[in-house]
Amino acid sequence: MPTSLTNFKEGLQAAVCDLLWRQWSCLGAGLEGPDGVSAPDSHVIDPESLLLATTVFGRQDERLFDEALAWLVRFGSLINVQRLKNLHEGGKFGDSRVLGAVAAFVQRHGKLPKWGVLARVDEIGLRQEPESFFISSKGIKTAHQGESEPDFLAHGWLRRPPRHKALAMPPSSERLANILLNLRALIGVSSRCEIILCLLTRPSARAAELARLTGYSPQSVQTVLAEIILSGKVYSDEPRPATGHKRSGRGVSRRYYVKTTDWRFLWPAAYAPRWLPWAALFALSQGVLEALETIQDETMLSIRIRRVMEEHVTDLTEGIGYNLFGYNPDMTGPLLLRSLALDLPPLLRTL
Repeated sequence: MPTSLTNFKEGLQAAVCDLLWRQWSCLGAGLEGPDGVSAPDSHVIDPESLLLATTVFGRQDERLFDEALAWLVRFGSLINVQRLKNLHEGGKFGDSRVLGAVAAFVQRHGKLPKWGVLARVDEIGLRQEPESFFISSKGIKTAHQGESEPDFLAHGWLRRPPRHKALAMPPSSERLANILLNLRALIGVSSRCEIILCLLTRPSARAAELARLTGYSPQSVQTVLAEIILSGKVYSDEPRPATGHKRSGRGVSRRYYVKTTDWRFLWPAAYAPRWLPWAALFALSQGVLEALETIQDETMLSIRIRRVMEEHVTDLTEGIGYNLFGYNPDMTGPLLLRSLALDLPPLLRTL
């Protein structure tokens, strides 16, 4: 390989952390992103995927993690906790104990009861001694001294209480990357926001496609579509029934679409951000990192990473295209590792 597995691991960690900081900065956390660069407005930020990725990669950067935590305390009402739970349970994405500690902290300090569903302590996972929360880029746990934050300690983590600097700002309505949170602020935190945005960023989609893209069940998406199509701002390839009692038998196969002219108040008519499969991209990065940390044999490593790729390849074709990794299903193990090592970290730095 043109790069060692250690360099691949460290490069991937750094690329994801930079991406997380750019996106949190765009949402209003902290002052600025790495080197003063924030997330581009060409992609819609997915806050639930961002948070789940932060529970894994954010432990390497105390400032990043604590700025994100401070933002959640102030604006955690804009997070869809049910969607967060769906993405976490359905895709093996994120760290459960970190998410539980974050939820407990946000619930208490932000006075947001809805976070309680994620704040429950898993007694089975807490039979071991508490461990240091933050780790270095080389995977070494930092020493903990002094007082421990109680919500994190209850979930088995040793870390000092965050130093809040009151820097968190609301997501700017001028940034197109923030459009999902801006839409939630306007019409409420519900699956309608993701469904509408997904339809705005593609010619059309079926209910099953929208479910896979947004992290909701196909049945719940179909129910919402049946309601919002009555608004006259969402359309399908079949005419609406003349009466409310008649139902179409092709509900699953119908394609839905919107007219961008109906939604120009959301962004300029000449430009629209893309909906990227952030959950799949972050989950892929997490799976690759975990493989690099636990497997030393290159053959076994390539087998594990191929399985990780196969889990997410369908979703990655939405908006990114796995060909950007130079990947194809017939690659041998060494070629697969080389492709990801060369292509994945640079791709993350461009988003």
